Amino acid sequence: MDLSSMRVKELAEICRKFGLRTSGRKAELVERIKSNATYQADVAAMAKMGISNGHSGSHSGTKRGSSNTYTSSNKKPRNEKAEEAAIDAAFARFQDPEAEEASITDDGILALCDALEIDAQDPVMLALSCAMESATMGVYTRSEFHRGMHKLDCQSIEDLRAKLPVLRHQMRDRAEFSTIYSFTFGFSKDPTQKSLALELAVGLWDLLLPGHFPWRRHWLQYVRENSRSVVSKDLWLQVLDFGHQINPDLSNYDENGAWPVLLDDFAAHMLDLITKKGLQAVQQEEDSMSSEDDKADEAENMIVDE
Repeated sequence: MDLSSMRVKELAEICRKFGLRTSGRKAELVERIKSNATYQADVAAMAKMGISNGHSGSHSGTKRGSSNTYTSSNKKPRNEKAEEAAIDAAFARFQDPEAEEASITDDGILALCDALEIDAQDPVMLALSCAMESATMGVYTRSEFHRGMHKLDCQSIEDLRAKLPVLRHQMRDRAEFSTIYSFTFGFSKDPTQKSLALELAVGLWDLLLPGHFPWRRHWLQYVRENSRSVVSKDLWLQVLDFGHQINPDLSNYDENGAWPVLLDDFAAHMLDLITKKGLQAVQQEEDSMSSEDDKADEAENMIVDE
């Protein structure tokens, strides 16, 4: 990930994730992130695995579904039977004994998250599901589990835990993330439906868009207040394109650019806000909305823990 190629808003979002100050010039934000221990640990882990930390460019230059961050540069001679047995043993730890098809289901996935030492709502689980090419949310079949473990060059849960920095890197890289984001639509929707339920889409956007959509909180609020319909695949995909292509001040937004109606209406809404309040005030409003939601999440977690 090339921090210097990212926009200030994206850098500020990364700072927020790491618990760092989000104000300052671009160079200051880059230096702040590079000095963060968590960021340094991720970079060190990827370097140890032979993975470049460079920016891989736009989604248009990357074949959908491909991933150059899965592969380690130092491969040992393979013992395929031993590998399959080890992966089977890892799968068996979490397998649902009552499922008709050999699979890991809800309780097993929660146990897997515990073993990986991550929260079940951690976005990295979507990157893992994408690696497995899982067909349905809440289910990992044996073949899907094997596929993901092979792609990540893992044989045990300990191996998989060690690869989490690789998956987190994918979530921050635009090209890799675009593949994961596109996958998430089909993975999350009801298999019998063509579209995604609105509330589920809003929850996923909240989880996925930090660092990829400058006006995420304003967008979520606007969708809740102005949309009563489901989310089509076209809208889902173009939301990310909008976040990646349109400047925070919307100076390069073209009302004739063939965006979905909801995005056109949102752009008009944001332009009106920026005209009335000024860009800086609206940005502060966005940051304030994010902070309030974070506090609400913390309060909810405290109640659950009690």
